[in-house]
Amino acid sequence: MSLSIVFPLQASASPPVIDIVAVHGLGGDAFATWTHPKSKKFWLRDFLPQQIADARIMTFGYNAHAAFGQSTAEILDHAKSLLTSLVDKREEPEKIRRPLIFIAHSLGGIVVKQALFQARLETRYQSIKDATLGLIFMGTPHRGSDKATYGKVLASVAQCVSRRPLPRLLTALRTNSEVLSRLTTDFRFQLLDYEVCSFYELHPTTGFTSPVYSDIHMQLFRVNAEQIVEKHSALLDTEHEEQIPVDADHIAMCKFETENDDIFEKICKRIKRMRDNTQRNMNGRSCMSS
Repeated sequence: MSLSIVFPLQASASPPVIDIVAVHGLGGDAFATWTHPKSKKFWLRDFLPQQIADARIMTFGYNAHAAFGQSTAEILDHAKSLLTSLVDKREEPEKIRRPLIFIAHSLGGIVVKQALFQARLETRYQSIKDATLGLIFMGTPHRGSDKATYGKVLASVAQCVSRRPLPRLLTALRTNSEVLSRLTTDFRFQLLDYEVCSFYELHPTTGFTSPVYSDIHMQLFRVNAEQIVEKHSALLDTEHEEQIPVDADHIAMCKFETENDDIFEKICKRIKRMRDNTQRNMNGRSCMSS
């Protein structure tokens, strides 16, 4: 498990004003999840800094199959690893209160929710809870759908991104689905503290191309075309949640070939809005205290 800084790679004269952390889900990793298979563009490094130059951008890598393939205690362990890594990278006085935005794809959103819920419970992580200002969920299954229970939705995600049958993983997801569903319920009251954007896929997913073999675009696993995380499942339905449809499937929704990609532009716009809102609030508090 590691938290890697992808921008800036060297200290600059102007320190960043926000931290952005990307968290992948099942079947991905800290880099491949955010990399387009054809252009090889890793948008967190290749596109985002040009749009938001005053951010420090990080990506969190962890063994997602281990996290979701056993007990919910494993998810908590990975969430705590994320929190600990963030605390370590933000321990200097000028960094500890820096606003923080999470971008999570698929089941990575569950890790983020678990981390922020835990940050409320443990004082050692209080600074992370207090600094978080925005959450961007991309195809995160928060609950079941009209057609499937939450356990079946989670299993569909696993089948979509796996190139071989994983009965232990599927069993664990179904077994743990009730606890994970309760996490969403418990987390809802915290959502008022954050700006939340939930992106949901519009297209069915017909297969998955492993990044290991992306040079020859070899499709390793194919399922009947279906929408992996339906709209109802991908939304929290809270008052302040912005709900954004994505003209892509579950795998492609977080991979951008160029900086002109419509989804990428929408993400940048939301991050800038979150950043600017925070700066206005901080300036307002400074004026009131002076």
